[in-house]
Amino acid sequence: MPDPVTVSVVMPTEARADRAELLRRALESVCSQEGVRAIPIVVVNGPAAEATLLDDLGRSCAVELVRLEAADFPAALRAGRVRVRSPYFAELDDDDELLPGALATRVAAMEAHPDVDVVVTRGYVDHQGRRELNLRDLEGLQADPLRSLLDQNWLAPCAGLFRTATIGTEYFADLPPYLEWTYLGLRLALDRRILFLDQPTWIYRADTPGSLSKRPRYVLQQAASLDRLLRLPLPRDVRRGFARRRGLALHAAAGLELQAGRPRAAWGWHLRSLAAAGGWRYALYTRRLVYALWRAPANQPAR
Repeated sequence: MPDPVTVSVVMPTEARADRAELLRRALESVCSQEGVRAIPIVVVNGPAAEATLLDDLGRSCAVELVRLEAADFPAALRAGRVRVRSPYFAELDDDDELLPGALATRVAAMEAHPDVDVVVTRGYVDHQGRRELNLRDLEGLQADPLRSLLDQNWLAPCAGLFRTATIGTEYFADLPPYLEWTYLGLRLALDRRILFLDQPTWIYRADTPGSLSKRPRYVLQQAASLDRLLRLPLPRDVRRGFARRRGLALHAAAGLELQAGRPRAAWGWHLRSLAAAGGWRYALYTRRLVYALWRAPANQPAR
C-alpha cells in the first residue's frame, strides 16, 4: 500500500484558557482524519497563551508548534504557511472543526484534477446550535468565482485545500487586518483554478464568544481592509461593488461610535461614508448625528 498523502493544517490561535476546549476539539478533528497523514501546524500568537494548554498541545499527535509574540492573525497565517512542507495544506480556526474524511475528500479531488490549485467544499455554519449548509449555487460559483465574492465569501477559513506548489507564501504576504479570506479568495480567483465540491467537510461556528469578528475593532477596521482589497487588479464592476461595500463599512463604524456615546468620532466616519461610493445612501443619517453632537458635552474627546 502506498503511503498516505501528507496534508499540513495551519491552526492560528491565541491559546487562551477560555478557548482551550474549543482548540482541543479542533485539534482532535485534524488528528483523527483518516486516509491522509495530517500534520497540525499550531501557530500560537500573542501573550495570552495558557501554559498548561501549550504543554497539552505538545503531546497531541504530530503537532508542529510555532510561537509568535504579537497577537496578529494575518501574521499567524503567514508563519504557518512558511512552515508547510507537504504537497497540500489547509487552515482551521481554533473554534471550528473538520468532519471525518474531510481532508481525504479534498485530496482525492486534487489528485483527480492536477491542474486545480484550490479545492473548496461546502460546510455547515453553526449558529446557536442550528446548522445550515453554505453555498447554494455551486454552478454559479464555478462559472465565475471572482464575481461571486460580491454576494458571498465562499472561502470560509476551514473550507479550502491548497496545492503547495502553486499557492506560495506570496499569497499570504500582504493580508489585511480583517477580511483575510475575502482578500485571499479574490487573489486566487484572479489567477488560479478553483474547484468547488458539493460535499460538506467542515463546521464553522459563527457565534463563539471572544472571536475576532465579535470585537468592535472588527467593525472599525473593515474600511481599511477593504482599501487593501481595492488595491488588487480587479475588473471595474467588481471594484465598484467592493467600493460600495467600503461605504457601508464606514457607515457601520459611524453607527458603532455613536452607540458607544462618541458622536464626534461618529461624525468623522460619517463624513468619510458620504464621500465613498454610494455615500448618498447615508445622507439622512446626518440629522441624527447633528442632533447627537448638539447634545454632546463640549469636552467630549474625539477618537
